[in-house]
Order: sequence, then C-alpha cells, then structure tokens
Amino acid sequence: MKKTRRKKKTKLTPEQIANNRKTRIFQKKIRDIFTITGFKYINTRNMHIEVGNRRVEIDSMFLYENILLICEDTSTTVNIKDHIRSKKEAFEQIEDNFSEFIKQVINICPEHSQNLKKYSNDRFKIFFLYFSQNDLGLGDDDLARYPNIKFIEPQKLNYFNKIISTIKVSGRFEIFRFLNISVNDIGLPSSESSKKTIKAPIICPNSSTGLKNNIRLVSFMMSAESLISTCYVLRKDNWENSMWLYQRLIEKEKIKKIREFLVNKGETFFNNIIVALPDNIKFTDSNDNYLSIDQICDYQNCTMEIPNQMNSICIIDGQHRIYAHYEGEKNKDKNEKTISELRQKLHLLVTGLIFPKEMTDGMRAQIQSEIFLDINSNAKPVPADVLLHITTLKDPCSDIGLARQVIGALNRKNIFLNQFELSSLEDSKIKVASIIKFALRYLVTINPSEGRVSLFNYWDGNKSALISKDQNTINEYVEFCAKKLSEYFSALKNNFKEDWNDPNSKILSVISINGFIIAYTRQLKINGLKDFNFFNTCFSNLSIDFSQQNFPYTSSQYKKFSNEILLKAFNLY
Repeated sequence: MKKTRRKKKTKLTPEQIANNRKTRIFQKKIRDIFTITGFKYINTRNMHIEVGNRRVEIDSMFLYENILLICEDTSTTVNIKDHIRSKKEAFEQIEDNFSEFIKQVINICPEHSQNLKKYSNDRFKIFFLYFSQNDLGLGDDDLARYPNIKFIEPQKLNYFNKIISTIKVSGRFEIFRFLNISVNDIGLPSSESSKKTIKAPIICPNSSTGLKNNIRLVSFMMSAESLISTCYVLRKDNWENSMWLYQRLIEKEKIKKIREFLVNKGETFFNNIIVALPDNIKFTDSNDNYLSIDQICDYQNCTMEIPNQMNSICIIDGQHRIYAHYEGEKNKDKNEKTISELRQKLHLLVTGLIFPKEMTDGMRAQIQSEIFLDINSNAKPVPADVLLHITTLKDPCSDIGLARQVIGALNRKNIFLNQFELSSLEDSKIKVASIIKFALRYLVTINPSEGRVSLFNYWDGNKSALISKDQNTINEYVEFCAKKLSEYFSALKNNFKEDWNDPNSKILSVISINGFIIAYTRQLKINGLKDFNFFNTCFSNLSIDFSQQNFPYTSSQYKKFSNEILLKAFNLY
C-alpha cells in the first residue's frame, strides 16, 4: 500500500517567528488584564457563530457576573477601516439578537453554561472592545462613526497592563471606570445597593484653613478597603481624552516596598491621604439629624456619609499608600492573606476637599493639581510632561498651556495623527517639551512680545472670552491654531512626501519641526494668515536634504534652521 506523504510544514522566516511571538504577547496582555481582575475567560477564537444575518467570529469574551466583554484583537493595519466596519456590523447583529447569540455561545462553550445562565438576558451589560497591536490611525471623525465600540490601542493597553500588573485584582475598578460601570450595574438589581454609605466621624475646621473659593476641608479616617473600592486617580497617561489629568503613573516598585512595610509592621500611616470628595456626601449630628456643611461649626464633631460608589473619590496625593493594600491573586500572592486582614482593619487618615457644587471640573482640576505640585515639589522631581499638564491646568491661556493643548489637537489631525509623545507609555514618538517651550508657545500666545504677532492677532473669535478663560472659547482658539498648522505642515509634506514617510529622515525631528514653526511665526507679520495653497507654492522652492547623514542642524539650532527656511521658501531675510 502506498504511503501518503505528510504535507511538509512551511518553514517560517525569522521575521514571521518574531511577529508571531509579538502577537502571542499582545493576546496574553489582553487575557491577563481581565483574568487577573476576576473576569472569566471564554475562548471563542476560531469559532464561528451564526447570529442574525451574519456568521461572526469572536476572538475572545470575558465575563464578570453580568458584565460581558466581547473582544476583537488584531495585529494587522491592512484595510483596517474595512475590518472595523465589518466588526461594527457584526457587533450590531449580536446586540439585536443577543438571546440567540448567548444560546450559541453556551452551545459551543458548555463549560461556561452555568455562569452565562446566571442572569436574564436583559440584565447583561454588553461591551464591544477592539484591541489593536498597532496604532489604528483613527481621527475624531472616524471614532464618531463607531460609538458602540471601545478602541484599545497600544498606549491604552500598556496602561491597563501596568495598572493590573501592579495592583492585581483591585485593578478591576479601573476597568469599571473605563466602561462607565456603577455598583448598581453589577450583579442582580437591588434597591439597597445605591443606598449603602460609608460613615466616618469628621473634624471640619471652617475659618482656620485659609482656603479660598468656598472650599471646605474635612479630616476623617477610612478603611483601605473602602478607599480602594471608591477612589480613582486622574493619571496623565491613562485612557482618558481629557485635559484635566495631572497625576503620574503608579510605580510598581514603590507599591511593592510599601506592601512589604505593611506586612512587617501591620500599622497604618501617620501622614494624611489627600482626596477630593464627591458632591453627594451628607453630614449628620450626634442625633442623626442631617446638616448642611455651612451649619457645621469650627472643629465640631459630626459624621459624614459617603455613598458607597465606585470611582467617586478623587485621590490628589497618596495613591501608592492606598493601593499598596490592593487585593492580590489568592494562589500567587504569599502576602494576600495578611494584607486582606489589614485592608479591612487599617484605617487611613484622610483630608478631604469639598468643592462648591457649582465649581467647574476645570477649576477643581486646577486646584487639585496645584495641591499635588505643592506636596510633591520637594519630593521626587515631577516629570517634565507632568509639569506641562499642570501648567496647562493652572493657566490654560498661558503660552505653555495653549501650546500643550494645540499639540494635543494636532495629534488628532491626520497630518500628525498619533505621532507626538503625549504619554510616558509611548515610545519612539516625537517628544513635545522642546517644541512647546522653544517654538510653539510664541506662535499661539495671546500676549505676543512688542513688535511681534501670533495667530491670536489673526483669529476672529471672541478674544475677550478667551482672555477670560472661557473653556469653550479656548477650545475654539486651540482648534483654529491646530487647523492653521495642519495646513502649513500638509503643504510641507506635499513637497517632501518621500522624506515625510521615511522613518530615518530628519523632517519630523524636534529640530526640524521647531525650525518650521519658528519660520511660520516670523513670516506671519509680513504675509499674514495664509492657506495650504500659499505654503505649497512656497515650499516648492525649498531644497533641503533631510537625510540623517546630511541634515546640517543639531539640537537647539532652531533659529538658524528657520533662517534657511525663510530665505529659500519665503524669500525673507
């Protein structure tokens, strides 16, 4: 009998092997984020499910009680928008035919049957997550087309991975915050869950704090367990697209050392945690009568009721002391048994800020960031990127503040989409500190030096509202500046396409970008506000070798390079 030859396996190239390894690491990161925090992993990879009028493939699913995450992970960038559109349509079919979908999942994954049948279909909270191994290159307009999908690109994935690898199971509260999940969303509905409060005796000094803006201060003690389940941190490098972020990333080694201290000493800390309290706190006197905070006299003892709500108390200072009490993995963390007892037993001293209810988020963030800076300015140096954020929060209309916001807006424009390093979790991107400090601030300032002009001079918006720091007007001015710069650099790209797309070219170096921004600022007074066509014509006259070996300018030679641009492109001396 003739033997059937086995088909020879195609030998993979070293590059393919390396890419496969990267993909495995990428997929493991996703699994770890959810399995470490208590989600059950439902492996649906390579399984096809008939739902509605489509045959869909789900890479993975994760379940926490009634919270169901349906996940797609991709390592490709080829035809990515078509792929996203296809997944959007598949997700819509799942949403519209959820009962049918769940039945099929139970059928192909019977080991998860009990957990999937625990809740009625209408009690499930469904989220569609799209993980990408590479930056997707989606602008704001693109994202608006997919409101039912949460995109998690490399920076966000790295953030979650760092948080969960540091504080383990307790990292689930960060996931819940990302998904905008409340306590009442999890598990069976209960009329009691929303009424639960944490009661803490307080000291409330009124006139002896020196605090302005009607901010009140309370001092109290609260268990580490309660703090972990109710707190959040405005970390600069997190998943939020918000300008009100200022805190640094949590440090794994610092958490580890504090946790060892807790295990060895079993004592609480002597220094206070600083937090901002939510608006819905209440106060009662010794007879359980409700009081307004204005009724509380100096140093009067009373009780504060804090609603037991996830992600409601903002940590200003002390995140490491709180999260050192994190819930570890029971079978992997030798100290978890000890820490689990301390988490309930130990109460931390807390100083809480109570803001007037009418105070804006921006003003609250500004005050919080100033407190954070005051506390930490004499400790470990605050990183430059964090300082930039705090400067922006303190005065969003300052030269630095406006320039930082314009960089953020440019990072969302197609010309510079996701190319600026706005997070310490991002590598190999354009660093922004020198661009802001030495070039961009002078182009966007609302107070140009005598004899000079900025884009502010040519903006036809409400200048008085901008000077008064109206946030909507600030956003309008920032968008105007970003649009003008986008046109300018688009014209440059049009004339130097090969250099622009060459990763080894110096055209997108800080030296080059600063030179072009300074040239823009210097020609503005003579040429006024111009559009893409004008700059496109100017740059057609520009002849510069941007190759690494021949580009003649070094760091800080920004003005010297701008002289060459002005001469060759604009015929200005």
